[in-house]
Amino acid sequence: MKDIIVPMIKKEYTLEIPRNQYDRLGNAFDWEDEWFLAFDAEKDTIKFRITEEQRKHLALFARKQDDKRIMKKLRTTYWITQMFLIENIDKYVVEA
Repeated sequence: MKDIIVPMIKKEYTLEIPRNQYDRLGNAFDWEDEWFLAFDAEKDTIKFRITEEQRKHLALFARKQDDKRIMKKLRTTYWITQMFLIENIDKYVVEA
């Protein structure tokens, strides 16, 4: 009997945040252009997509500000990465 291979479906989030927050995240981290989906000029917001793995990575920076394990430049990301914590992300999730 042959094994059935089922492809893993990666969980993705489509998020909408204020443009200035997106700009701050882009300045702090190496953002990929392919994440960007749309800009809404009326609301001044950006819509973008990230995977669950990316969310988990960015949530690591939402720790206490004085975490010495995080290099000094990235310690300032504490506030802008709060949105990636599992308890906060639903506030920013939108339809694609």
